[in-house]
Amino acid sequence: MNSAKWLSCLVFMGCSAETAIDPAGVEDDVPIDHDWDRDEEGGCPESWVLTYSLEGRVDITDTPLDIGNADALVGGLVSDEIELRLVDDGGVPADGQVLITHFDLLQDFSVSVDMLGEITIISDLLSTASDECGLASGQLEGSTMMWDDCSFGAEHGTTSWNPDDAAYGPGCISDYRVEGTVDCVDDSWLASCSDGWLDEGVNELDYVYNQPMLDFEFDSVDLERFTMQGSVYGTELPTYTNNRTWLALEGELTSMSLEPTPDCLCAE
Repeated sequence: MNSAKWLSCLVFMGCSAETAIDPAGVEDDVPIDHDWDRDEEGGCPESWVLTYSLEGRVDITDTPLDIGNADALVGGLVSDEIELRLVDDGGVPADGQVLITHFDLLQDFSVSVDMLGEITIISDLLSTASDECGLASGQLEGSTMMWDDCSFGAEHGTTSWNPDDAAYGPGCISDYRVEGTVDCVDDSWLASCSDGWLDEGVNELDYVYNQPMLDFEFDSVDLERFTMQGSVYGTELPTYTNNRTWLALEGELTSMSLEPTPDCLCAE
């Protein structure tokens, strides 16, 4: 490993030897299977739309000797929310297929690494996706929402995993757009923004990919609050910088309503 690459790994959250097994590819990006039953008149029955406010935490990990590990809170704005559509059973949301139809989260935070002077990364990124026919599909069973298959691309598990080959499958949030800026402020004598694959100053970002999620664990079958977090961190976010980044989320129900179901969700 050359010195520039070593320094890049040291400052911007390290390198990992982990590799994915049987990596997914474009052929695994199958569409969502919509099979909701039509009513006796051939129309789509009403279904439930549940909207949750979002708060969460971003973690940056894998720094050798824990140098540069960081975490930051995200979310909490009125616009930070996720929308789910569930089938109706006698006037209440029922177990069965659930769809993410809207996602909106601002990731506005900064982290600093002290290497004979600080390098500061200031992120101002908006993640959005919306489709009434479903962005991701899963199954609700009691108080657990389990997402369908979402397989990682070949570079997952390394600092090279990026949005170009992120993940595939109906359980990923499709058309997940990240737009905004990452500002790199270089006041270090030992490292530079280029070591983290960034230009010094403002880096404009605008890209679309498929984002994996973790299961939603609700506090009860009333579906009022959920947590999305793994054993340690949340779901991993692919990036164009050489780090590993994770997102944990908590949602609180803000509205629920029984609404007409888009025709695209019902079986032919």
